[in-house]
Amino acid sequence: MGSIVLFSAEPVQKRFGVKSGMVFYRISGGGALTDDLNITIRGSGKLQFKAWGESVLIEEEYDQQTSGVLQDKEEIKICTALEGDKKYDVDFKTEKILERKIPQGTFLKHFTEGLVQNGQEKIAGHLCDIWEKEGVRKCIYKGIPLLVEHYLAGVYYEKKAVNVIFGDYASSNCCRLPEYPVEKFALFKTSIKTKSSKLPKALPQIITYVSEMVQKEAKGRKVPADTLENEQKRVWLDKIGENIFKRQKVFLPEVLLRMKQARICLQQADNWMDANRCAEDVAHVKAQFSKKRETHTELWKEKEKNLVLDELDEEISLLESQMKCVRAAKNLTDLSLCRKQ
Repeated sequence: MGSIVLFSAEPVQKRFGVKSGMVFYRISGGGALTDDLNITIRGSGKLQFKAWGESVLIEEEYDQQTSGVLQDKEEIKICTALEGDKKYDVDFKTEKILERKIPQGTFLKHFTEGLVQNGQEKIAGHLCDIWEKEGVRKCIYKGIPLLVEHYLAGVYYEKKAVNVIFGDYASSNCCRLPEYPVEKFALFKTSIKTKSSKLPKALPQIITYVSEMVQKEAKGRKVPADTLENEQKRVWLDKIGENIFKRQKVFLPEVLLRMKQARICLQQADNWMDANRCAEDVAHVKAQFSKKRETHTELWKEKEKNLVLDELDEEISLLESQMKCVRAAKNLTDLSLCRKQ
C-alpha cells in the first residue's frame, strides 16, 4: 500500500477550535532511576493540522540518554496521523503503519479523561486551560495541547509549545506518512489497557503506564498514591527503567566479547592503521549506547601500544569480574549495583 496523504479529506469533526496551524514543541525530561544512574531526554516535536483538526500530523524526535554507572542511548522517533475517525501510528523499526479506529467522542474528552480543570496558564503567547491529576498536567488551548507533563517518583517528561502559528499558510503543504504497509486493528487498544502488551518504548507512555499501576495498587491498599514508601518507589523506578535494563543485559556481554576480540587483534597490530581497525568494532558497539566517541590513535610504537593494551586489559578485567552479578541481575537497581563493584 502506498503512502497516506494527509490534509485531503473534507472536515467531518472539529477536533480543535482553530481551523489550521502548526505548533512547535520543546521536549525535555529526566530524573534519577537509581542513586548512581540518571536519565535525560532532549528533543523537539511538531503538531500540524488542517480543517479544524480533521487531519492532524504529530511528530516527535528526542534522545533518551542515561549516565552514571550505566551508559545507554536511544533515539526516539514518533509519527502519528489522525485522519477522520482513524489513527495511524508509524513503527519505524518494523517499517509498518498501524491503523486503529478512534473511539467515539470528542478529542478533548479523550485527551483530558480523568483530569480536572484547574485554572489557566500562558504558554507560547496563548492562555490555555490547565487540566491535571496526580502525575499528569496538561494545558489546552481550543482543544490544542500546548503543554503536556508526566511525572512519577522523581522522573518527569515535558512537552511544551515554544512557537504557535495559526492560519492556512501554516499547513498548506501536503503531508505524507512514510510509504510503509498499513496493518489494521479491529479495536482501538492502548498499551496501557492491554494486559499482554510490552512496556511502551517512549518515556511519557512508560510513566503513564507505570503511574496507572501505582494508582491501581494504591486504591487497593486504600492509601494515597503520592505516599510511596522507599521500597515501593524503587519497584516503580525499576519498572520505568525496564527497557534500559533489558538493553544493557544484552549490551554488556556483547561489549565484553568485542573487547576480548579487539585485544587479540591489537596485540598483533603492527601499525596505527591496523590498531584503529581493531578498535572499530568495539567503538561501534559502544556508540550505540553512548554519545562518547572513542579516540583514534596516530602513534603505534611499543610505548603507545602497551598503554592501549594495559587500559583495555583493565576494562576487560573489571567487566569480566562483574559478569556473574550482571547475569543474576533481575532489575535496573541490581544491575547498577553490579557496575559499582
